[in-house]
Amino acid sequence: MEINISGAGGRIQAVYHKSNQVGAPIAVIFHDAPQNGGNMNEKVAYTLFYTFAQNGFNVLRFNFRGIGNTQGVFENGEAELTDASTIVDWIQDQNEESNEFWLAGVGFGAWIAMQILMRRIEITGFVSVSPNVKKYDFSFFNPAPCDGLIIGAENDTSINEEQLKAFVSSVNKQKSAKLDFANIKNANHNYEGKLKDLFQTIQSYINKRLPKSK
Repeated sequence: MEINISGAGGRIQAVYHKSNQVGAPIAVIFHDAPQNGGNMNEKVAYTLFYTFAQNGFNVLRFNFRGIGNTQGVFENGEAELTDASTIVDWIQDQNEESNEFWLAGVGFGAWIAMQILMRRIEITGFVSVSPNVKKYDFSFFNPAPCDGLIIGAENDTSINEEQLKAFVSSVNKQKSAKLDFANIKNANHNYEGKLKDLFQTIQSYINKRLPKSK
C-alpha cells in the first residue's frame, strides 16, 4: 500500500508491504540517485522490494526528497541520510517484534544504506547493488557492522568487477563481518534482461542467512 510519512523535508512518499507472518523480518529499500534514473519504482529498486516481499519480509520502499511525490529538494547526501533515518524509525515502530532488520540499496542508495548500517546496531543484514565505490567515499565502512551481500553487473561501465572485489576483500580482511560478492553475468548497470538473475541471487543469499524466511 502507498503511504506518506512525515520527514524533516516534508512528506515522504513510500510503499509498504506488510507480511502476514508474526515477527517477520524487516527490509527497507533505497533507490539510486535521480540523475541515474533512480526512484522507488525503478526496476532494480522494485526488484529488491519484490524479492524481500516474496521472502516473507515486511518491506518498504520510498522516494528521497524531491523525487515523485516526496517533498523537498534532492541534496545528494546529508538530507537523504535524514530521510533514511526517518524511514528506519517508522518501520521499526510498526514492527517492534521483528528480530531481523535488513537494508538494501542501489548505487547512491547503497551508499546511504551502508552509512545507516554504521549508525544502527540493530541492523542484521544488507544487500548493496552496484555500490559506486569509485564515486562515493566508502572508507567509513570498515570494519563492517554485519554480514551482507555486494552485487555487481559484469558489463557495468561505471563500476567494474575488480573495484568491487577489492572493496569486498578490504572489508573482509578485518574479519568483523563477512561480505559475500556476486557478479551478474552479461548484465549492464540497469540489469536490463537480468532482473530475474538479480532476484535469484538475492533470494539465494536470504535463504542462506534466513532459511525459514520464506
